Amino acid sequence: MIRIAFVAAGLPLGGSTTFTLFLATALRALDVPTEVFSFSDDQPLANEFSAAGVLVHTEDEQRLIYEERLKSLYQKLAAFQPTAVFAVLGAESFELLRYLPRGVLRIGVFHDRFSPPSSFASCYEMVLDHLVVVAPYLKEALYRIAPNLPCTYLAHGVPMGSVAPRIPNPKGPLRLLYYGRLENVSKGVKIFPDIVAALKRREFPFVWTIHGYGPEEQFLKDTLAPDVQRGNVIFSRPMGYEELPKMIRSHDVYLLTSTNEGGPLTLLESMSLGLVPICGKIPCLIQEVITSRNGFLVPRDEPDAYAAAIFELHTDRKLLESMSQAAKSTITNYFSAKAMARRYISFLKSLHTAAKCSMWVKQIRPQPILGQSKFRYGVLSRSARLIIKRLSFRYLRTPLKNSFLRLP
Repeated sequence: MIRIAFVAAGLPLGGSTTFTLFLATALRALDVPTEVFSFSDDQPLANEFSAAGVLVHTEDEQRLIYEERLKSLYQKLAAFQPTAVFAVLGAESFELLRYLPRGVLRIGVFHDRFSPPSSFASCYEMVLDHLVVVAPYLKEALYRIAPNLPCTYLAHGVPMGSVAPRIPNPKGPLRLLYYGRLENVSKGVKIFPDIVAALKRREFPFVWTIHGYGPEEQFLKDTLAPDVQRGNVIFSRPMGYEELPKMIRSHDVYLLTSTNEGGPLTLLESMSLGLVPICGKIPCLIQEVITSRNGFLVPRDEPDAYAAAIFELHTDRKLLESMSQAAKSTITNYFSAKAMARRYISFLKSLHTAAKCSMWVKQIRPQPILGQSKFRYGVLSRSARLIIKRLSFRYLRTPLKNSFLRLP
């Protein structure tokens, strides 16, 4: 019987956590025992995991040093007895693979070229049985790093049917949406003001909602302040994760200007609710999902190309609605969360081996993190970090996440 564990350094808001939530929920719906293990107790989506019936094991990184959390999570994994363990985020998740008994499948998940860094593949090659990527182009990138490790592409999926799709918009201003991190390195958001300017040159009504936060938030608010006053641009209020689908469905068009992506899941979520995607042409899931029937692929760094596609939808509302229906059908038929879960089950069955799993040892002896200084993770350093961690927790009573005293 397949039993699946997902291990992460933490469960922050973002694509890797949403991926874990969607996949774990769908696996449980297909009667596959699934649990999640995190080296951190910071859980923005704790309510969502709980509502889905997915058990999440966490560790207190403010009170416990890395070695203590490692030993504790190992004990919890041993109690669960998984047949496969997926490392989904961070060095800590890959470290835990080093201590699993022979016979448990050890799989590293790569969401893009940077999370986790592809160097993990070579660093942990000896403890990995397989790699999984969420976009086809990543296979080639990882092959260059770790050519001896087998790698499989498994497409993303999103939950279906919890919220009704968007209502047709035959006359009103087009309702545009970007939601995600407001940063420029990977999301390319500094192009937004140029897209707005290109839209205004065409002199037609539109409303663009920008939802998210990040280092470029103030830049965008300052630059687009006149457009906010005119009502062309809205910076939406913060909202709970459960409110997002209703917010998404109130729009017509989904915009993506990223410089690099693995998924993104926001694309699938938006299309599942009938939004028409207009995305920069970069290697990622969009190449597989978007066709001439359900959306637009445009040159990523050309603001006028985004504006031209939006204007075409404004002037041809029949095209808008036909693309909206095709977008929803694409996700329903091929990219649902259950379809994703079935892909993972088939994948694990293809790796099944008759080798009997070795016994889980009662205690493990934590080793220095691969690639880290032995001094930093040596016995003396461990004792010093333990003392400082205890003192800071007892007397300071304040989080050390932004302090030089923060310890692994």
